[in-house]
Amino acid sequence: MLRTLALVCLSTLVVCCVVQSQSRSPSSRSRDSEASFSRMHDKIDVERIGDRTPNSVAGHYSSAPEELTKKRAVVPLSGSDLYLFPDGSYFYYFWSDIPPPTIQDKGHWVLSGGELKLTSDPDVSWKPGAERGYLLVRRRSHPQEILAVGVDDDLPYFEQNAKDDPELMLLMVSKTRITGISPKESAGLKDKLMREGWRPDFYAPKKAR
Repeated sequence: MLRTLALVCLSTLVVCCVVQSQSRSPSSRSRDSEASFSRMHDKIDVERIGDRTPNSVAGHYSSAPEELTKKRAVVPLSGSDLYLFPDGSYFYYFWSDIPPPTIQDKGHWVLSGGELKLTSDPDVSWKPGAERGYLLVRRRSHPQEILAVGVDDDLPYFEQNAKDDPELMLLMVSKTRITGISPKESAGLKDKLMREGWRPDFYAPKKAR
């Protein structure tokens, strides 16, 4: 009797937790996004991207933009690119001086609660390199730029290391939109990246013999 009652209570608790996690309102997600932005704004004068439509956000984002390379006077040996396509799909592209460039993650993106949200495709069975949520901001002195800053990893690292040069640290942790991607060129670019970089065997867990 007691065991049955305990199992019922446990089941009820699990269901309640699942329902609560699935029923977070857009206003709650928006408050989380505002809190994240406030933490960043405490360190550097940035502003949110106002016109957040899919076509205005779609583009090629790089961890090694020309401005950062010039500031550091060092050619990066590795980095990552985030391709946001106008149809709502994305590729997360990792490159370095040793292994060939690879698509480490791919899936679909949406703008939700003031953030860019990524969801991997089912065939990405490994841990994706891209974060699940990004803030889209720009420096007030650069009205045309879009910087994507990861909420879970990039932002805490920025807070800890901004110190005397927060602008440089912001460029180091973010991905800078270096060019847009139009619907017309989207299909050809996707095919090219898939041919050159889709290597699921490189990331998939090795099967035991």
